Amino acid sequence: MLVGQAGKLKIDVDALEDRLTRPAYKPVADSLHEVGYNSAADLLATYAVSASNLRGWLRGAQINRDRNLRLQYLAGLGLNNYLAPVIYSRMLNYGSFPADIFSGSELRLGELKAAMTQLSAPLQ
Repeated sequence: MLVGQAGKLKIDVDALEDRLTRPAYKPVADSLHEVGYNSAADLLATYAVSASNLRGWLRGAQINRDRNLRLQYLAGLGLNNYLAPVIYSRMLNYGSFPADIFSGSELRLGELKAAMTQLSAPLQ
């Protein structure tokens, strides 16, 4: 899942958890449960890194443009190479807990930090 917005991103973990427990949001919560997200912390723990933190990693990277679809062609060649976990792990090296994005109670932020730590554990 990719989330972004034009302005500064702010996510209140407590408010999101509260919303997911409301009867009106039961279909959303049920859908998230089906794919293994049992709390707001589980969902938000998939946060990897901000775009500004990736600038160094992406320096010199090619951009896929309509007039040059080389990357799209190369992606097809690598279709059966399952590199997503490796790429994700490398991205995580450029990030840290985004205290400027997530807010909430100490309890919820602690749950989120623990969930993020668990997800960023070295790949087996």
